[in-house]
Amino acid sequence: MADYGQLLTFGSGDEIYGFDIMSVQDIIEIPEITPLPMVPEHIPGVMNLRGRVVPVVDFALKMGLAAAEYDSRSCIIVIDCAGSPLGVMAQSVMDAENYDRDAVIPSPVEGSCISGYAMIGGKRINVVDCSRMEEK
Repeated sequence: MADYGQLLTFGSGDEIYGFDIMSVQDIIEIPEITPLPMVPEHIPGVMNLRGRVVPVVDFALKMGLAAAEYDSRSCIIVIDCAGSPLGVMAQSVMDAENYDRDAVIPSPVEGSCISGYAMIGGKRINVVDCSRMEEK
């Protein structure tokens, strides 16, 4: 029997990515981000989320892509990263898509933030491993 789930899909550059919906805690407008000294370039800083300090990762820079331009469609997807919230800056959020977890093609790159690839409606979705988003 197939193991079905949902992916929250979002765009970065020309690619479509997805977080398992069970790891998504919130989707918010990009708030003021407080910069931190001596952190990797892909971490622009921290944000205040209802009184809680939450680190923020720029998804495009984390993935080694060109710096993204953020606009009114851009947002922060707050995910559960090993029990702690993590804000992920995304250029645009698309939709929640049903997928068969058993049909995900594993990534050939070991240790990547991309755990595999799902084909949904003729589109390839890069499935993001939330537990790897916080790593350097």
